[in-house]
Amino acid sequence: MNDTFHPLDLSAQYNAGLANLDLGDDHWLWPHMGEPQRTALSSLPDGDTRFWGVPFRIGDKSGDHWFVQVADAGRDTTKSVVLPVGQRAKRILFAHVCAPVDGHWATIDGASLAVGRYVIRYADGSEVEQILRRRWEVHDISTQWGHHPFLCRNCRTHHPVGVNDTVLGYGRGQTGEYNAWFRGDGSPAGGPTEMGHDLSGWWLFDFENPHPGDEISEIVLEATSAIPIALGGITLCDEETDPFAWPSRRTVAVTVDGAESAPAVDMERGVIARQDDLFEVGEDFLTTDETGWGVGGQSVRKGGYVEVHGSPKGTLKVNDEKAGASEEFTWGDILDEGEATQGPVHIEVVSHEGTQWVHVRVEDEESGDKVGCRIHFRSKEGAYLAPHGHQADVNIAWFEDMGGDCKTRGTPYAYIDGTCQIEMPVGTNYVEVVRGFEYDPTRQLVEVKPGQRHLTLKAKRAFDMKKNGYYSGDTHVHFLSSQSSALEAQGEDLNVVNLLASQWGRLFTSWEEFTGGVAPTSTENHIVYVSQENRQHVLGHISLLGLKDLVAPMCTGGPNEDWIGGEVQVLMADWAEACKAQGGLVIMPHMPLPDFENAANIVMGHADAAEMCWVWRGEQIGQGELGYYRWLNVGQKLPIVGGTDKMSNGRILGGSRTYAKLQEGRDFTYDNWCKAVRAGNTFASTGAMIDLRVEGAEMGQEIAIPGNGGSVEVEVTAWSVWPLTGLELIVNGVRHEREIVDEGERSITLKTKVKTEKSCWIAARCWGPYATDAGPVMAHSSPVYVDVGQRCAFEETDGEYLMTHMEGGVTWAEKIGVFKNEQVRGRLIGLFREARAELARRAAAR
Repeated sequence: MNDTFHPLDLSAQYNAGLANLDLGDDHWLWPHMGEPQRTALSSLPDGDTRFWGVPFRIGDKSGDHWFVQVADAGRDTTKSVVLPVGQRAKRILFAHVCAPVDGHWATIDGASLAVGRYVIRYADGSEVEQILRRRWEVHDISTQWGHHPFLCRNCRTHHPVGVNDTVLGYGRGQTGEYNAWFRGDGSPAGGPTEMGHDLSGWWLFDFENPHPGDEISEIVLEATSAIPIALGGITLCDEETDPFAWPSRRTVAVTVDGAESAPAVDMERGVIARQDDLFEVGEDFLTTDETGWGVGGQSVRKGGYVEVHGSPKGTLKVNDEKAGASEEFTWGDILDEGEATQGPVHIEVVSHEGTQWVHVRVEDEESGDKVGCRIHFRSKEGAYLAPHGHQADVNIAWFEDMGGDCKTRGTPYAYIDGTCQIEMPVGTNYVEVVRGFEYDPTRQLVEVKPGQRHLTLKAKRAFDMKKNGYYSGDTHVHFLSSQSSALEAQGEDLNVVNLLASQWGRLFTSWEEFTGGVAPTSTENHIVYVSQENRQHVLGHISLLGLKDLVAPMCTGGPNEDWIGGEVQVLMADWAEACKAQGGLVIMPHMPLPDFENAANIVMGHADAAEMCWVWRGEQIGQGELGYYRWLNVGQKLPIVGGTDKMSNGRILGGSRTYAKLQEGRDFTYDNWCKAVRAGNTFASTGAMIDLRVEGAEMGQEIAIPGNGGSVEVEVTAWSVWPLTGLELIVNGVRHEREIVDEGERSITLKTKVKTEKSCWIAARCWGPYATDAGPVMAHSSPVYVDVGQRCAFEETDGEYLMTHMEGGVTWAEKIGVFKNEQVRGRLIGLFREARAELARRAAAR
């Protein structure tokens, strides 16, 4: 770079600094904001700098004089200044500004007005003149939004912040960019919020010398009006082309042989706009059974995806100390050749053969109808290609940039309604189409041809649970809008979305989405209903579905749910009662916790169902299931449902979902779906289907056998679009019998008899070898209840555990709970004692 650029030392010609000049009659040389000495001069970069990677030598603003100033304004102004050079150059780069017209702070007036000129004089006595026109070769020291110049450039370049970087604040940080200028050593001049913007500062003008072989003896800066011009620096350049002319951003795939982590990639005279992972396609990418969940048939190359924006003369540097790599490449050579290799580092330009804007349509293979889906495009090099309008860098942080995109197990996807537009590389690409649990997830290779405008993809339904009366739903969703809920529901083939308003400290969410009915964004097959999750940090959480009116207060009892210093104002039992009074559905979310007051409420029959959320463990019986079994083992008839507790783009809507069977002859409506859940013919799923019959009775139903007990015929079937491993019966919380199948099987059937001498419940669960967003591919049924001698199921160990729990609740309420008044405290104590008494009654009757 030292051989290319030669900053001139203008210090001997400095004649101005921050001091503003009084021209008389309340007129000042530089416009100000009420205080004459408070001008935009103070925000100009100073010292040895690098603008667009090019060095400039500017004075130190702490001195009285640190730049060159000219103006034809009389008084103490200087009309022209001679700047010695004595060198040859192909180009002359100026960093300068002028004042706005008529003394305004910022204005759009005066465009094209000539304010001065440069005279380039050569050693042979010849000279060349360059007029300086406002908004062309020079521009105002501070200008209005949208009033950028035609020919010169701002001294600042655009730089990225990470998707989770909050230095710019949450809102601004989502844009991912800020303006920066750099010190002479290449370090940024400040933090992302400290370096100004591209509407003020030095303006850079590239002058192409018509006589590059002749020595330049001097440059004269001359004002041709009363408007001042400030010249910060001049740099001579020996490059053939404009050094500030950077071609558009390009994406490259970076491979470092032997690397185990992301390499450090830097661009001299440029910007690394983004570095992320590459998803390299393996030999079995198109055939793997793991399709749909961001894994399978691929390897992740950490940091291998790099977006570069910079000068073709710039240097791309790749370093990986552990892999022994430290290589440098000329960016223009990579762009010209499409790839480059040095030592262990290989670089390949993504879409080197060009790109094509394509209109994509996804259709149901059988009907030809447009269908929503979750979709992933990638280049042959492994770069994720986001449909237009979607995030390439998906934010999976809590309550940030929610909706329309997701990332599962590190792989990004976009939700589309069945159509999208996307800029795809010409040539080989890959696409993955996923649509919930009832469509075959597919990956395919697509060849994009030059000039191609359309691409049609097919989604194949494997089975339709609606034909059997089952409709799917997610009982637990946060932060999405009603519209994004509807979009993602279409993409996941999810029939019901329960979007829940709630409180999080001082933050309230989704209240504004509440209508007291089905959201207007709903469709015939995809219903969105906004209700609420009421929460207390100690006592528990409770989901109130199908509300006609919101139930307040939404949270009490202090943080993290309520605000600091909060008190218990109402019981969760009160919330359940308020919901049921409206005909709503009460769900105990994310079993088994928090179970403080919920334990009593379940025993007292306040809950309509219990939710499996993010505790699926496959063959291992997880804590969610164990908690569920405990309630069933004390005589509760409690359907199981599935919900995601989705609070970020890192959770798939409906990844844990409910299947509920509508009553015979009922149409699909939200109310009928809630009635189906309450009736108990449900199962929870992360990707599998399950059907349980006991003596012909379906899930949620009861059968009675004589008081001496007997045997019951059981038949259970599980199936999935993903492989399954095992299927088992659970009787009163104990594994009873299982069926294990060969690798790759997608259905399992188990027929057996269960002999029992006491009342029991029988449920079924299945699992597969592959992980989904919410855990392994699984399904868990609601029970069929077997009453022997008109007694409920009751296991002594679980009963004793819960009776002790009730005693603990009484102690907490008496000793350390903070309540609105003694009446609330007393009612909670009474609830725990009533629940304990009910458990004791059941124990005695078993």
